[in-house]
Amino acid sequence: FFYSVLILVKTWQVRIINNTMADGIPPEEFADDLGDGGGLSKEQIDDQFFGPGDADDPENAAGEDPTDDAVFVDRTLDTDDAVNTGKDDDVAVSVAREHRLRVRHEAEQRATVTCTTTAGPISMIFHRWWSPNGYDRATSLFERGYYDHSHFFRVVPHFLVQFGISYTGDAELKHFADSTIGDDPKREDLMPFREGMLSFAGSGPNSRNSQLFIAYDRAGGLGNSPWETPFGEVVEGMENVRNLYSGYGDMPPWGKGPQQGPIRNRGSSYIEENFPLLDKFETCTVKRLEPSHNRQKVVGDQHAVADTRENVKAIRGGEVKAREIKKASVESFHKENNDGDTVAEKQSLLMGRIIIATIIITVLGVIRQLLIRGKRNKRMGKSV
Repeated sequence: FFYSVLILVKTWQVRIINNTMADGIPPEEFADDLGDGGGLSKEQIDDQFFGPGDADDPENAAGEDPTDDAVFVDRTLDTDDAVNTGKDDDVAVSVAREHRLRVRHEAEQRATVTCTTTAGPISMIFHRWWSPNGYDRATSLFERGYYDHSHFFRVVPHFLVQFGISYTGDAELKHFADSTIGDDPKREDLMPFREGMLSFAGSGPNSRNSQLFIAYDRAGGLGNSPWETPFGEVVEGMENVRNLYSGYGDMPPWGKGPQQGPIRNRGSSYIEENFPLLDKFETCTVKRLEPSHNRQKVVGDQHAVADTRENVKAIRGGEVKAREIKKASVESFHKENNDGDTVAEKQSLLMGRIIIATIIITVLGVIRQLLIRGKRNKRMGKSV
């Protein structure tokens, strides 16, 4: 009987050891060792290349300084092929995001213009999404030095200060400045005009060329004409703009200031002889600012776009492969675990039968011994 109990204990120890070995590497830990796409979700993979936040948001989704100096090269994207063929959904998502970023890039182009004047420095920022045509023309003229050394020939307190007749000797630049550009859509969201806003001075539809004005504090009525759509604003030195000399008043017949015809014909000598107190530009510098995203400075061309697509594709492929490995490993683990349970159950059943047989044999042996003793005692009684 003691031997039978010992066999039973040993059987359960074997089963416990088998189960411990099967449970030694849980499915989750085993799969993590194999890798799961670097632990990146679909959104995290997109953010790695294109930045956090929603790229559809026209404002700065990453919460960064919108004037952070970066270079984001415009790219021509063929989204139809990737999206419509359905060859690779992951690449289609990345291409769509690239397209949205390109649109955002075009909308968020800005330029800072810093000028020294006889009244003090002035810093301005131009926004392309306010007025694309106006932005392009004004930025180009400032970059090419068109306004350098020109006068603020119309200064009307509380209304505006106007400039834009250059003294340049560059005939090509003059021709460019005199050519007109189309009007941009009226921006109701920017109305009424605020002090410091910049716009073109025009005479009718599609009449903008080179003359600009900066609004003063009582110019709220401006901006109703399509050629007056603002494209920028003064960000530093507005006090210097207010201090521009205004003693000559507006142009005739509203004041005694200079007339535009003689400025064009005679140049700076006309101003210096007749209106010597007028302030003027000295020099200006322009710095174009392109949108930055996800704290990365992205510089590239069509090849860089292709590389980005391949990187996304590779990461996504690795993620899918890792998931397949994880699934296979979990299935294998459960199969091995079930097989281990089956073997242990068979061993336990076999040992149980052996124990039962041993107990039966032992009981039968005890009964046999008792019967033998009984017969022996009976014989001894008869002999007596």
